[in-house]
Order: sequence, then structure tokens, then C-alpha cells
Amino acid sequence: MPDIQIKDRHLQVASGSNLLDALRQADLPINWSCRAGQCHSCLVQNRGFADLSAAQRGLSPEQQADGWLLACQCRVEQDLQLHLHDPTRDSLPATIERLEALPGMVIRLRLRPARVMRYKAGQHLVIWLTPQLARTFSLASLPGEPLLEFHLQDREDSTFCRALRKLPLGTTCHIGAPAGHLNYDPAWHDQPLLLLSAGTGLAPLQAIARSALAAGHSAPIELWHWQAHGEPCYLQSALEALAEQHPQLQLQLRPRSELDTDLGRLKSPGRGALALICGSPTFIELLRKPLFMAGLAGRQILDEAFLSRSN
Repeated sequence: MPDIQIKDRHLQVASGSNLLDALRQADLPINWSCRAGQCHSCLVQNRGFADLSAAQRGLSPEQQADGWLLACQCRVEQDLQLHLHDPTRDSLPATIERLEALPGMVIRLRLRPARVMRYKAGQHLVIWLTPQLARTFSLASLPGEPLLEFHLQDREDSTFCRALRKLPLGTTCHIGAPAGHLNYDPAWHDQPLLLLSAGTGLAPLQAIARSALAAGHSAPIELWHWQAHGEPCYLQSALEALAEQHPQLQLQLRPRSELDTDLGRLKSPGRGALALICGSPTFIELLRKPLFMAGLAGRQILDEAFLSRSN
């Protein structure tokens, strides 16, 4: 049976066990959220000689070089020497600068990182409020802006949001490295874009739209957003102002109750169009057939599902 060494502790686990499961069963302090290798909250560091590259997919080259891996994606096949991620030591500090309530039960969170962070519009990262409480959120800000911005759905059962609301401005949290494949590619400059989101899936897509427009995107951009709770889109005024400045940006800000009807009238905005989707896995699956019927092949559809624990 493989032996997992963490400091002075040794765990004997069955060969082929999932590393995250083994660490949790041993009551070790390991964060986790999506279990799909997307949120990057279950980081551990390989300090031995085992080849665990299969569990490093999606991590930055710097993280891979330092031996970081995703516990949820790691099968234990041999003895391991590991270091558990400690956000207070292994991640970048950031100060909570602003908290704002937006329509639709959305919290706008703005953080000031301790140093300039390189990222692409539309990426996401982990935020640790404490070493025991972390969640992953998409960046709503653009590279070069002084503050990092995030949009959080403020649910009553959200442990993270409940804890966040209790923290005073100026509190230090910690943030992980940016990740995610959904971001604007300058090679798309003459391709029509169809951006589709529900809830706070709007956060990365409006950032992608702003990034595209700033880069001189010449083709139409059609942004659809479906808002629940019977309220207007939580960024409606800002998006309408953006559309006034850029005529190629077309807005479809719709109530969630009209989603089924709207999907029946989706059309491709032009030849060579790309569709980018953000939202829950259910929302993304709901859009696949309508987009196919609208003439978009699978290779023209890029998506990022918001996978997380219920709280």
C-alpha cells in the first residue's frame, strides 16, 4: 500500500485511491470545491520524486515547476511526500477594498493584491478568506486595473458570503494564481462573438467583451444575459453605457423566465462566429442544442461551468 508522508505523519492508502479523498478521510486541512480540476482550491505540493504531472493540468508553469498539483485529480499509485497548501504562506495577500450590494442578490467584491497580478480577462482564481474557507470566482476586472473585481451570488446558504459580509474593509485575504481557458484571443478580432450567461456568469463574459472592444474587435459582439429573482440585469446601466460607446456591441438583457423562449430564437451573429457560455452545468447543457440548431459546430462553442460546493 502506498505511503503518504505529510510532515511527520504517514498515511497508508489503497493503491489507486483519490488523493483528495484520502486526505479528507484523514481529517487533514485540505480545501476543495469542484472536484473537477477547475477551481484549484485543493492544492498540494509534491516534494518527492513521483511523477504526478497528470494532476497538474491547468496549473501555471510556475506552479508546475514548484511541484504543485490538484489533489482531486491525483491517483495515489506510489509513495508520496507532500506539503499541504497554506494560503498565508503560499498565496498572494490581497486587501478587501470594497463590498457593494448589486441587484439580483449579487455582491461586488474588489481586492487590492499585494503586487501586480498578470491575468487574462475571463480567468478565475481562488480566494481564501481563512486557511479553512476558500472558493473560486471569475475575474470581472481587466488586466491593468488597480483592483481585482469579482461578482458573488449572495445566497442565504453561502458560508463564504456570510463570512465575507462580517469582515471589515481592509481585511487581508489570500488569492491563488489565475487559471481558466475562457479568455479573449486577439486572433478573434474579425469573428462575431456570441456571449451567453446566467447569474454571475456575466462577470467573466462582460470582462471578455470589454477586453475585445479595447483591443479593437471589429466584428459584432452579441451579449445575452438571463437574470433571475425578477430583477433587471445587475450590470445593466454599465453595459448600456458600454454599448452606446461601441455600436457593434448588442445587448440582450433578459429575465430568466424567458430563457426557454429566447433559446428558440438564438441565431448565429455571422460566419465564423464563436459562442462563449458561462453559468451552471445545467445552463450550459441547456444551450448546446439551440446553438447547434443555430448553426454553430462544437468547435465554435467554448464554455466554462461554475462548479462548486453548495455553500
